[in-house]
Amino acid sequence: MDPVSSTRSVYVMLIFSTLFWGSNFNLGKYVLDAVDPLAAAAWRFLLAAGLMVLVVLFKERPDWQGIRRNLPALFIMALVGIFGFNVAFFYGLHTTSSINGALIMTLNPTLTVVLAAIVMKEAVTGRQLLGLVLSMAGIVVVVTSGSWQRLIQLHFAMGDLLLLVGNLCWAVYSVMGKRAVKKLSTLQTTAVTMLIGAAAIAGLAIAAHAGTLTLPPVSSLSALGIMALFGTVLAYLFWNKGISTIGPARTSVFFDLVPIFTMLIAIGLGQEVILAQWLGAALVMVGVLFSSGALETWSKSRIVESVHQPLGGRPHGG
Repeated sequence: MDPVSSTRSVYVMLIFSTLFWGSNFNLGKYVLDAVDPLAAAAWRFLLAAGLMVLVVLFKERPDWQGIRRNLPALFIMALVGIFGFNVAFFYGLHTTSSINGALIMTLNPTLTVVLAAIVMKEAVTGRQLLGLVLSMAGIVVVVTSGSWQRLIQLHFAMGDLLLLVGNLCWAVYSVMGKRAVKKLSTLQTTAVTMLIGAAAIAGLAIAAHAGTLTLPPVSSLSALGIMALFGTVLAYLFWNKGISTIGPARTSVFFDLVPIFTMLIAIGLGQEVILAQWLGAALVMVGVLFSSGALETWSKSRIVESVHQPLGGRPHGG
């Protein structure tokens, strides 16, 4: 596969990754009616870790030497990006509003770009900055429904600080995946960090529940299974593939699609969406296209296709 086609396939993976994460909010709302947040996170990642082990055993031979060599980095990634991010996220949402949460989550691409510039010396282009501004503006429009009054009435609490910490954890996870892990496949990187993160979350949940972790009801367990397969295993695999291929800064901008997909799924479930939210979603899409370099990649692919076509416009061999 040529580099342009490979990059385009990564963009598709990242879009699906954010789609799966967006659906987690809808599934999670259903699960949390019967299971507390910490137990839900523990069961989600225990199921996901088990699935990841099966995937690795089926597709690859475990690289034990590579895992041992990268274990310190993998351990930190798991504690920060899986344990830290999810615990901060779930507990943060307990003491803040969904509007505040959505606004704070939009800071993630900016934090990742800044961290990548500091740690990896990645240059920040004007196009990236424009894309980040457009995406953040779009999310503000979406979560406030275009109401300036709603925006200025926001109040910030401890939960907001926790969500900001969670965002920083995710930025560190993204940068470390590119910077610190050497000569280990995306599949095995994801599997090991997920196993360590699942063990840490489960340990905290057991400690918080007096030494037990009760099995959720069958209906909730089914929803957690869907979240584990799509919203965890595939989402993390696709995200780590993006980091290893186009870098953490360009990958991170796709994170702003998560609330957009959450909104679109809500529409499918019957929720009404106003014009301001559609305009905000459009701003986010344009911002992601600018920051990720997707427009440039698409232009290159069109040039390549035109080179391989005769003057009549029909493909060779047709």
